Amino acid sequence: MQSDKSEPSEPKGAECPSNDTEKKEPSSAETGAPKPRGISAVAVLWTFGKCLGALLPVYLAGYYRVSTSLLVFGLMVYTGWKHAREAKETRLRSAIQLLNNEQEYTTIKVSKIKRDLPAWVNFPDVEKVEWLNKVLQQVWPFVGQYLEKLLVETIAPSIRASSTHLQTLSFTKVDMGDKAMKVVGIKAHTENDKGQVLLDLYISYVGNVEINVEVKRYFCKAGVNGIQLHGMMRVILEPLIGDVPIVGAVTMFFIRRPKLDINWTGLTNLLDIPGLNIMSDTMIMDAIASFLVLPNRLVVPLVPGLHVAQLRSPLPRGVVRIHLLEAENLAAKDNYVKGVMAGLSDPYALVRVGPQTFTSQHKENTQSPKWAEMYEVIVHEVPGQELEVEVYDKDPDQDDFLGRAKLDLGIVKKSIVVDDWFNLKDTQTGRVHLRLEWLALLPSTDRLEQILQRNESVTYKTADPPSSAILVIYLDKAEALPMKKGIKEPNPMVQLSVQDITRESRTCYTTVNPEWEEAFTFFIQDPNKQDIDIQVKDADHVQTLGSLTIPLSRLLSNSSLSLDQWFQLDNSGPASRIYINTVLRVLWLDEERIPSDVSSSLEAGLSKPLPQQTSPHHSFATEGLLRIHLLAGQNLVPKDNLMGGMVKGKSDPYVKINIGGETFTSQVIKSNLNPTWNEMYEVVLTQLPGQDLHMEVFDKDVDMKDDFMGRLKISLKDIIDSQYTDQWYTLSDVKSGRVHLVLEWVPTASESDRLDQVLQFNSRQSYQNKAVPAAGLLFVYVEQAHDLPLKKSGKEPKVGAELILGEMSHKTTVCDRTTAPQWNEAFYFLVRNPREDILVAKLSHCWTLAIGSLVVPIRELLSEPQLVLDQWFHLDGASPESQILLRAELKMLIPNKCPGTTSKAKPTSASEPSSAQQNPETDIMLRSSSVVAPAPVETVSAVSLHEDVEEQEMAADVVEEVEEAQCSVAAQPQHTSPDPGFASEGLLRIHLVEAQNLIAKDKLMGGMVKGKSDPYTNISVGKVLFKSNVIKENLNPVWNEMYQVVLRPQSELEVQVELFDKDMDKDDFLGRFKVSMADIIYSQYTDQWYTLNDVKSGRVRLILEWVPTVSQTDSLDQVLQLQSLHSYQNKAVPSSALLFVYMDRAHSLPLKKSGKEPKAGAELSISNTTYRTKVCDRSRSPQWNESFYFLIHDPREEMLIVKLSSAWDQPMGSLVVPIRELLSEPQLVLDQWVHLDGALPESEILLRAELKILNSKMAEAPQESVMDSQNEEMIVSAEQSLPAASEEEQNSELPSDDFDAVSSQHKHSEEAETDSAATAEEDPAAESVAMLAEPHPFPVAEQVEEPSEPEKPTPQLDNVGTTEQDFQPWQIQTEGRTGVDNLAHATVTGLPTEPAEPTEDPKAGKVLPSHTTPSHNFGSEGLLRIHLLEAQSLVAKDNLMGGMVKGKSDPYVKINIGGVTFKSRMIKENLNPTWNEMYELVLSRHGVQEIHFEVFDKDLDSDDFLGRFSVQLNEVIRSQYTDQWYTLHNVKSGRVHLILEWVPTASDSARLDQVLQLQSLQSYQNKAVPSAALLFVHVERAHSLPLKKSGKEPKAGAELVLDETTYRTKVCDRSTCPQWNESFYFLVRDPKHQMLVMKLSSGWDQPMGSLVVPVRELLSEPQLVLDQWFSLDGASPETQILLRAELKILESKMMDMISAGSLPCAASGCGSGNGQVKLSLSYASQEGRLIIIVHACRGLLSQSKDGIDSYVSIMLLPDKSKASKRKTSVKKRDLNPEYNERFEYDLPLEETRFRHLSVSVKNNSASFRSRDIIGQVQIKLAQVDLVSGVTEWFDLKEEAE
Repeated sequence: MQSDKSEPSEPKGAECPSNDTEKKEPSSAETGAPKPRGISAVAVLWTFGKCLGALLPVYLAGYYRVSTSLLVFGLMVYTGWKHAREAKETRLRSAIQLLNNEQEYTTIKVSKIKRDLPAWVNFPDVEKVEWLNKVLQQVWPFVGQYLEKLLVETIAPSIRASSTHLQTLSFTKVDMGDKAMKVVGIKAHTENDKGQVLLDLYISYVGNVEINVEVKRYFCKAGVNGIQLHGMMRVILEPLIGDVPIVGAVTMFFIRRPKLDINWTGLTNLLDIPGLNIMSDTMIMDAIASFLVLPNRLVVPLVPGLHVAQLRSPLPRGVVRIHLLEAENLAAKDNYVKGVMAGLSDPYALVRVGPQTFTSQHKENTQSPKWAEMYEVIVHEVPGQELEVEVYDKDPDQDDFLGRAKLDLGIVKKSIVVDDWFNLKDTQTGRVHLRLEWLALLPSTDRLEQILQRNESVTYKTADPPSSAILVIYLDKAEALPMKKGIKEPNPMVQLSVQDITRESRTCYTTVNPEWEEAFTFFIQDPNKQDIDIQVKDADHVQTLGSLTIPLSRLLSNSSLSLDQWFQLDNSGPASRIYINTVLRVLWLDEERIPSDVSSSLEAGLSKPLPQQTSPHHSFATEGLLRIHLLAGQNLVPKDNLMGGMVKGKSDPYVKINIGGETFTSQVIKSNLNPTWNEMYEVVLTQLPGQDLHMEVFDKDVDMKDDFMGRLKISLKDIIDSQYTDQWYTLSDVKSGRVHLVLEWVPTASESDRLDQVLQFNSRQSYQNKAVPAAGLLFVYVEQAHDLPLKKSGKEPKVGAELILGEMSHKTTVCDRTTAPQWNEAFYFLVRNPREDILVAKLSHCWTLAIGSLVVPIRELLSEPQLVLDQWFHLDGASPESQILLRAELKMLIPNKCPGTTSKAKPTSASEPSSAQQNPETDIMLRSSSVVAPAPVETVSAVSLHEDVEEQEMAADVVEEVEEAQCSVAAQPQHTSPDPGFASEGLLRIHLVEAQNLIAKDKLMGGMVKGKSDPYTNISVGKVLFKSNVIKENLNPVWNEMYQVVLRPQSELEVQVELFDKDMDKDDFLGRFKVSMADIIYSQYTDQWYTLNDVKSGRVRLILEWVPTVSQTDSLDQVLQLQSLHSYQNKAVPSSALLFVYMDRAHSLPLKKSGKEPKAGAELSISNTTYRTKVCDRSRSPQWNESFYFLIHDPREEMLIVKLSSAWDQPMGSLVVPIRELLSEPQLVLDQWVHLDGALPESEILLRAELKILNSKMAEAPQESVMDSQNEEMIVSAEQSLPAASEEEQNSELPSDDFDAVSSQHKHSEEAETDSAATAEEDPAAESVAMLAEPHPFPVAEQVEEPSEPEKPTPQLDNVGTTEQDFQPWQIQTEGRTGVDNLAHATVTGLPTEPAEPTEDPKAGKVLPSHTTPSHNFGSEGLLRIHLLEAQSLVAKDNLMGGMVKGKSDPYVKINIGGVTFKSRMIKENLNPTWNEMYELVLSRHGVQEIHFEVFDKDLDSDDFLGRFSVQLNEVIRSQYTDQWYTLHNVKSGRVHLILEWVPTASDSARLDQVLQLQSLQSYQNKAVPSAALLFVHVERAHSLPLKKSGKEPKAGAELVLDETTYRTKVCDRSTCPQWNESFYFLVRDPKHQMLVMKLSSGWDQPMGSLVVPVRELLSEPQLVLDQWFSLDGASPETQILLRAELKILESKMMDMISAGSLPCAASGCGSGNGQVKLSLSYASQEGRLIIIVHACRGLLSQSKDGIDSYVSIMLLPDKSKASKRKTSVKKRDLNPEYNERFEYDLPLEETRFRHLSVSVKNNSASFRSRDIIGQVQIKLAQVDLVSGVTEWFDLKEEAE
């Protein structure tokens, strides 16, 4: 606890004498008498006595063998006491000295002030009252006499009577001294109640008071010699009455504790011992505070009849609700290892208002804690009372101080709401975020219900909810209380309780008519439900003297919300009663009453032309949401070891996910190698290329660093392209392990029609990390404000805007002083519920002074077109004309799995409970010996078919639950209501027949004899995997196996077939191919051979059949007959039908044995297939609304069995439905209520069973022979069989969740259903074609092939049932305008749809030109592209050891042309540097210019010259493209490799895609991006510009902006029709996305309008030119500007090189002329091995026309022995060989820091005269992160440097 003692105001003076006698005598300096000389005998004896007294304890301690520690302790206590006493005496002496010299000091100061300030200056806030001080000085001796009389005659006798030990106590001296109390100043408050006078007296008392006390019985003397008291006392004169003395009473109290310092004498000197001094002062201050510090008051009534209790405890001024939100940048106080390592802090906060103190929770290890706690404090006096916040660091011993902040609550009362950051004082860093709300006290209940509803929505971490009212209880007196034990008078006290809060009154001794006159205050959450409990008890708390209960509802029924009366006590005497006055006041946050003291004044007759809508950047609202669902892991690596490593343990895995600068960390799963997380994260990202999702898995360890368990990287582009991915990802850099992720790029929509479905869908999601999926993205663009109020000082404010939605907040920049700030800033928010969330915008001056606020409920956007609000909004709490312009745009997030979304099936969460997954409990058809199930739940395909049915009916659940209590059978629906897509699935039948000409992978006799293979096949459809039997030693195997899978028709799915050779260790790859589901559905039945890809030879014969379903039994006999004819090696039996079952509800189920309602679940079984529904909550009328399917082999024999039970343990009834009964039903459908066997007679279940007969095409076509030779004519490559997916095959793998074996509901529009139904009647295959022609919901991004791979020609499809042209409409629809393009197109308002006609100037009356007239050379410039590649044989300029040893150089290049200079980066210590940098410059082709190149060596002082050369620009223009070495001049050696290209331009956009493709292939070290086009802009003129505010014509200037390039025109003379006639150019990177922005202003300070021109608009114009008049946004309607925008596409020669397959080094990234080698370097910590993988080489330098026979040799230097050498196999006649060979070195990790890896690529066919080394590279392993691993291309050099 900190001391309240004031610090000394003056430096410490000389030491004070220790005894009082010496202290009283004046010094020789004061008297002027000379100091006597000589030696006094008394003084010598006194000195000797003091020395003897000091040495006596030492002697006695040694004599009695007392421990020296006691002596040391005593010495320490004495030293502390001495120090404290000297400091206290010094403070008192300094204060008295200052008081004595105050008059002289004041005179000097006042005379100086009079010289410095004019005479009219005064300070009325605090007034000097010297007249009052003179009065006090005059009456002070008489005050001393009164106090002496009071102490001697009144207080002393009462003390002697209180104890027998103090009977001899007496005051021997009472002297109040001659230093009177002073009133430093008085401040009068007039803004409060008119019926009172409120004064603040600043009191300072430095008195030389001397009071001595003696207790003769114990020879004890004590006393006080000097007191200091400083503080502010508030004096309230109330009530004011109309009679003498005018004032009814005087109330006095200190708002804050005063500062007190007492100088003790005598025995009380012990109180100055350290520790006791703080305790004693605190006790005295507590005694003073008990009657003189708020909320206690000293009331002196001046007239009789006053209610003193109400004056002593009046109603509070109000209540302040304190929201302690967070803090940031707090000081770090924790240290580790004795201060060597800096830690963080464990901060908590103390919130104090007067005696009310709250302590927050402490947050572990953070400097930016987030508390989010709320407190409510009663404010008795404003202004005056302050809020104090102190922050501490929690420590085991003593908490460290982190800073404090203070705020006068009067500011809160004026502002109503204060939400700001407050800097912490007394510390170097840190601030705390508080939201303070002033709650007024309302005497009525008109707003109580509104307050209760508002409080329900407020949730904080503190346990207490917000209060809706306060209750003040005035406990006055009681009468006729019962006697104690019948004979003694009691000592009554009162306990008052409201809910859990209990307060106690003081005790009145020995009376039956006590008078307490006390007040108590309680916070009330809901007055309708709470009571006041009053207990009158004896002081011993044993005997109850009476009780009373008052419901607060009695106060609500009273108009004044108060009860002031006598109450009869219960359980007391017959006449016992108590007088109580209870007052209830409702707490109201009046946001409408935020004051605005100063309103801005507008200039008369002038109004600034303001834009009606915002003009955000084209990239506004283009972000998207990535939703990451971390499900589970499998087969993770065990990292924990037991028994010292002898026993292998498990791991404690957790996951770190990083993307877009944000990191998410999952929870730790203890001791599990197959963990289930089920956590979800959301991050808002732009669609910029090059972003990756990084995921790492670690094992959590306590004592050491967490162990690495694998990583993976996923490209964001792949996620966006696939939209939804649900698959297992294999972890890299570890032996085993994979992670199950669902990655969803959530589509957005600008309509709110599906909001209910999204909210219901999100409400069903449950995650372990408590994440709630967002339902929308809110984009807010804050542009500007106007007419904001001035500050109180008259200055313009520095305005910033804070936007808050839920717990998210963003702040704009703070503008310079202005009443019309402009921000032009954009923000986004995640919206959980658009119907409830509210956007709050708060404007303030420098985040301290509130200016105004705006509240926008998100639900208002739901009724707006495109969910956009773009307008001016009035500000609350500001002047009436204050407005803010902003755009709020809501994008609804439609999950791919939300019901009605036309996308893939819903994935099954691995973490959902088994009761909700309908898992088959026994083997079903798919779970055969030929099925590999990577995820058990998804392989079984048991997700509910129609979960959207549940979501559609969730809104009616409440109504149905009420109906269930009184429902009868007649009230129930007669039929089920499944989704329209119910039973729309079909069956895919795959018949794996045989294969031919497979590759032989087995070798005999050590590889000397070629063997065969043991082939088997993996067939995957989405996530379902089938595995065939292994055929031993056969290159032409025959399998004859059949597989079936149920799925919904989806064109984007593929059937992937892979062949492998079964081996003991790792199976060898034998080839693969894919078949599009679009082809299978279209052809219905396909029997053909498919060529294997990625191998030399091999083909596979498949029969693929999409089996259509019918609702008639006509073909059933034929189907069963066909079924009996087929026989397969894998014992599979073709299904003859599909049974779809929809479980709706049940009613009147029996109760459990315990009498409780059951938790009903249903189990459905057919043969070996079993499903379970979810388990409902306790109810006799459960609802499931779930769908299932069954494969039926013989409908005439099989049965459906439904068993109902309570939580799977207590049976409640069963149902048996023979499938043959459906054969006689119309449409083979049974939809009705069915009675349950074994239940109550009234128990029934409502279900729908629908049978679909599988009408196989095999029933019509005869089965062909397996070895039919005529099939040779039907050999088609895999590419030829996939016309619609030819581009998709170039993509990375499609997401594995493109389908589930059971799909979630797929909704279609009514029009699509009508069209497809009508088409299906005409053609059986038309149904699938209609499905394929359905527009893809998202654009398909084009894929660019790697430059090293040759382009594959598109084959002609002659022998397939459709052609490539048949699928063009479907492909065209996927290549339409993207959502970003549409958004950018919608925000541009300045472009007319048609060319503008010639405009007539209304003022000049003349016709304006319709087109510009630029100069003849406009747009004639071209682009020079300089590619600085490398240099060789540069001169060495650095010398070592004073020039004795030759060093190298640190070269860089300067390029100068036409006054423009480019400077390359510097390469350290290299005579053969590689830069690979690119520069672009726009030049006129007509000038005679030279390009100058200079090379320098970078030094600390002066750079050394390494050579120069020049190139003529006209030669570059003439040759168009030059790639050569240039020799350096003026030096001995050296040359530089350059590519100089004069890029030709074209006015045609036909090759734009090829240009952008080339752009993506090129990568440069200086991060340069090649331009795709040149944009030339000619700004000619404007007309009808608006006038300025002053009425003058503007001085117009135009600013043109394209990304980071900005130009400004000249500023014209004053005119509304300026003419510029200026031209500019821009380098355009991507014409499809960039925008040209033009802003017009007067003198660059007053905006006059703007124009946005998307560059893509020019692509559709003839000659890529726009030349017309444009209307300006934000100006008058007739304001227009005439300009010409001309686009020139840059057609680099490199595009032709790509087409020819000769991509130069500049684009292919081959580095040096010798080529590159791709290596992977990593270190396996567990095995202690260095792992090197040689992948491939590219761009090797050919030494002959026949190519080279290359291999790679590696050596681990400095060890050159044979043991460190490794080499790969030889690749013959290949300049781009692939090796993919792995090498390992047993090497400790510490030793790798001292090793170099030497990699040489050698020519195996080189003769003895030629060099066999093609290139080398040396890698310092110390510079490589081996633990994380690295894979990259390394440039090959002529020789190792």
